[in-house]
Amino acid sequence: MVENLQSLIPFFQPRSIALIGVSTRTGLQAFNILEQVLAGGYRGRIYPVNPKGGTLLGLQVYRTVSEIPETPDLAVISTPRTAVKEVIQECTARGIKAIIVITQGFADADSWGKQTQQELQEIVWTAGARLVGPNTIGVVNLYENLNTSFIGFLRKEADTAMICQSGIFLLGAADFTGGIGLGVDIGNAADVGFSESLAFLGQEPRVRVINLHMEGIKDGHRFMEVARAVTKTKPVLCLKTGRSEAGARAASSHSGSLAGEDHVFTAAFKQCGVIRVRDVEEMLYLNKTFLTYPSMPGQRIAVVTISGGAGIMAIDACSACGLEVARFSEKTREKLAAVFPDWMEVNNPLDIWPAGMARGYLEILELSLDTILEDPGVDAALVISPAYLPPEEDPRLDISRTINQTASRHPEKPLALWIFGNYRNELAARMEKENRVVVYPSPEKAMASLATLYRYLHEIKGRAPGHPAVFTDFHEERIDSLLAVAMREGQATINEAALEILQAAGIPVLPSRVAHSTGDAVRIASSQGYPVVMKIVSPQISHKSDVGGVKVNLKDDREVAAAYNEMMEVVSARVPQATIKGVLIQPYRPGGVEVLLGCKRDPSFGPVLVLGLGGIYTELFRDVSFAIAPVDREKALDMIRETKAYRLLRGFRGQPPANIDALVECLLRLGQLVTRWPEIVEMDINPLLVDPQGAVAVDARITLHTSNL
Repeated sequence: MVENLQSLIPFFQPRSIALIGVSTRTGLQAFNILEQVLAGGYRGRIYPVNPKGGTLLGLQVYRTVSEIPETPDLAVISTPRTAVKEVIQECTARGIKAIIVITQGFADADSWGKQTQQELQEIVWTAGARLVGPNTIGVVNLYENLNTSFIGFLRKEADTAMICQSGIFLLGAADFTGGIGLGVDIGNAADVGFSESLAFLGQEPRVRVINLHMEGIKDGHRFMEVARAVTKTKPVLCLKTGRSEAGARAASSHSGSLAGEDHVFTAAFKQCGVIRVRDVEEMLYLNKTFLTYPSMPGQRIAVVTISGGAGIMAIDACSACGLEVARFSEKTREKLAAVFPDWMEVNNPLDIWPAGMARGYLEILELSLDTILEDPGVDAALVISPAYLPPEEDPRLDISRTINQTASRHPEKPLALWIFGNYRNELAARMEKENRVVVYPSPEKAMASLATLYRYLHEIKGRAPGHPAVFTDFHEERIDSLLAVAMREGQATINEAALEILQAAGIPVLPSRVAHSTGDAVRIASSQGYPVVMKIVSPQISHKSDVGGVKVNLKDDREVAAAYNEMMEVVSARVPQATIKGVLIQPYRPGGVEVLLGCKRDPSFGPVLVLGLGGIYTELFRDVSFAIAPVDREKALDMIRETKAYRLLRGFRGQPPANIDALVECLLRLGQLVTRWPEIVEMDINPLLVDPQGAVAVDARITLHTSNL
């Protein structure tokens, strides 16, 4: 269904529309879809449907869908929810292939609604039709004067698109994205969802920026596949709501979505090039940024200001966003020094107020900007200027013409502005009219927007696709056998056998044997060679060191025997309900960096890899990074670089650097393991010791899907 993008054309470009369940009331607070469609200037044929018949707003009203003289391209249903199923059956019988259900009360409501939504899915899929909704206001196409909303809104056309799960993002597009060209509220996403909507809008040449409002998603991997392709050609911004636990619960009740853990969405968006925004203000200014500035050659920013303090604020914001403070060339310094007071040093930020007072503000502003933007060491500029009086009353401070003319001479370098004062909005409107510059509400917003622009142009757009490594040396039969034994015995958690599974996947593990008595422990330790580590074996004990279940650096038979007897006594006393199956004996391997490597299966995106500082510090520092499995080598390296553990791995305070390539391979192999065997829902390798020689798993635990037990 996803690949059939042609099936979405009737939603956005219908030649005829049936409005089923249209109200006979008109005027204020009538919420009449027909009234809104007509007010929008839709030029296609409209067929209102209401059992009362008659005429409405000059159009014939049909009692049923079957009375309509042609098969409409699109049906918009706004009947009570109990009638929706029957109406959809009438529409599919009539041959209508595109259906929007405005009505609420399905997966967003009670058990009846959830069950009925599944039945609606089956009806449209069987008929080869497509469904947007339920619980939606439908679509907007301002290029062709179409909207299916029952509420009037400010229709401001822009080369942007919106895919949302709340109609407010279409109705409020003028505020949230600066306008809109195409949009769809997928609502409960019973059929048409984010993936196919994004693929469809990604192919639309008029759309230059795509925006998403997402509460949750069901087909996470498919979405990432589509997003990787679309973000290579145009920016995709996403406002993901439901970030908090309370917000996630609200998202589920609102749209019947699967709201996964928030950090998983962040990781998924990063992997597929989607730019996550924190709020609607950020969304608005990023849309303006991408629609205004076609290029940004580098990260070196110049600041031109009328206030030294404001200039320092801008420099702080520049550094906080990972941008660089540009260093002016000697040629630039000499040219500006010729018009600046003798006592003033030419530097970045550049305070032009003293020179402007002496020679004319607009003249110095233009000279300074031209000089700076011609400097090969400058990639973009921020101008800080006041708007204390109306522009028409004080032409000396009306910089709009100067700014636009300068920007037109340097289209390859963004010229941004921070304007403050009572008449900021009036001056901003003048400057932005030619779509050459953006006026930002703060230096922080300006720098953050420019940093995102640079990241998209240089790190996301046109990037080559990565390919996860595929290892052919997995012992699949051994892994199948170990998992089958655990499931046959009803084990929800695999402890000691987890190391065997890792070894079968090609991940190095420490040699381990279980001892069931003092004598066993001594014989195994002696055969392995001293020193050794001893760990308690019990399915009920996960944090072994917390209950006295770990002894390290045991150097001889006497210490092993004493440790065994003490461990049995202490652990039995501290955890009397635990079933103790013996102790695990391993070689003692000091040194190296303890890393946590793991996986957790997410309902939206599947297996999620976790990497961070391991050992006893995992829960204390929570220094972790995430990625959707499987990953390629570059993504594995990114995961490692994102953690504080990276500093330790590179060699900290004289310690030799660890073998990061070995850690990368472990990540790649783990990604293949959890992708190939979906019955593994959670795994912890903690610690994975990484030293100059390589990486080795010391302890591991696997949780299986309970439905497989």
